[in-house]
Amino acid sequence: MIFANPWLLALLPVGAVLVGWRWWSRPPRPALALADLGALREAARPSWRLRLRWLPAALRVAALVLLIVALARPQRGLAVTTVPEEGIDVALALDVSGSMLQRATLGERDSKLTGAKVAIDEFVRDLEGDRVGLVTFQSTALLMSPLTLDRVALARQVWSLEPGLVVDGTAIGLGLSEAVNLLRDSPARSRVVVLLTDGENNAGEVPPLQAARIAETLGVRVYTIGFHGAAQSRGIVDVRLLQQVASTTGGAYYDASSPDELQQAYESVRTLERSRVGERQFTEFEELAPRLAIAAILLLLVEAGLRASWLRRYP
Repeated sequence: MIFANPWLLALLPVGAVLVGWRWWSRPPRPALALADLGALREAARPSWRLRLRWLPAALRVAALVLLIVALARPQRGLAVTTVPEEGIDVALALDVSGSMLQRATLGERDSKLTGAKVAIDEFVRDLEGDRVGLVTFQSTALLMSPLTLDRVALARQVWSLEPGLVVDGTAIGLGLSEAVNLLRDSPARSRVVVLLTDGENNAGEVPPLQAARIAETLGVRVYTIGFHGAAQSRGIVDVRLLQQVASTTGGAYYDASSPDELQQAYESVRTLERSRVGERQFTEFEELAPRLAIAAILLLLVEAGLRASWLRRYP
């Protein structure tokens, strides 16, 4: 049990001091001088009314104690519910250049782009309650989906992606800047860009590090993933650049050489970002103050009834 206003319990010793002072400061009762008290003791045995003459005062003190405790608002916890903290907006920046059509691993026909689609689809499914947007880039960047809670529509958009909408190339800076711009006005507690590429920046007017500094200024973290793919089709991933971009914004860089490693990278991003935001705990309490207040009122009523009837005093 806890108290919402525990400082009010300090009134209890104050009340005890006042009650003690009043009891000690009562005027002495007048005494009756008798030569022999034997006959008086035999004739006047104490009645129950005399024995219980202290009861009204005790009821009043008990009511005062209950009222003070009620003002302190005692609460009893019933249940604690922990839910993930909402408020994560994610912009996915995906490289769809021609090199992404190369095989992801030896012995498989699936391309790196297909492996990226699978990983992104799983990533989006686990972001329930968070908004996700999608940007693709080749020689320029294209906004494919604004921030949305519609994961089904976003997944459909991801699976429809193919190279060839624009001239081929790898404009990492433009892709990153477009993703950051997507999050510019986001009120979310956490804003994240997850950028995947299998090459090095060779197109676009915006240098990747300049886009990273803009992201840092806006409070957007950037996680970069270098998807190398099969050994014989391995692209030239500018690992150092991707590491600099991530470290500049407080994010992290991940290496991936297979679809499984790629999925692990996205899962790491999701787990890390969720841990940054944390969780909220809701505790359900039962308020005990109303019961104590009702009990105090009943005691006062009983005290008033006794003083007005059975334990009434006459001057």
